[in-house]
Amino acid sequence: MENKGLTVNVFDLHTGLTTYENVSYVRIVSSDYNLLVMLDYLPIIGEIKGKVDIKTPDGELHFDNIKASYMNSNNVFNLMIQGDLNE
Repeated sequence: MENKGLTVNVFDLHTGLTTYENVSYVRIVSSDYNLLVMLDYLPIIGEIKGKVDIKTPDGELHFDNIKASYMNSNNVFNLMIQGDLNE
C-alpha cells in the first residue's frame, strides 16, 4: 500500500479531534523557527506560539496566533491546541 501523504490529527477544546488524511505538508511558523513537515520527516516533538498551515487535498487550513504542542512520528502529525480557538 502506497502512502500518499501525512495523517494529521488536530485536537482543540471546541471541536475535539479532527483527522485529515493525505496531507501534503504542515508548515509551522513561530518567532523562533520555521518548519515544513512532509512525508517521511524525522520524528519531532515541540511547542508552538505562532501559526500552523496544513495543506490537505481539499485546500489549506490555517491556525493563526495559537499556542500548541505537536509531535510527528511515522507520518502521523499530532497538533494539540491549548485553549479554545473561538476565544
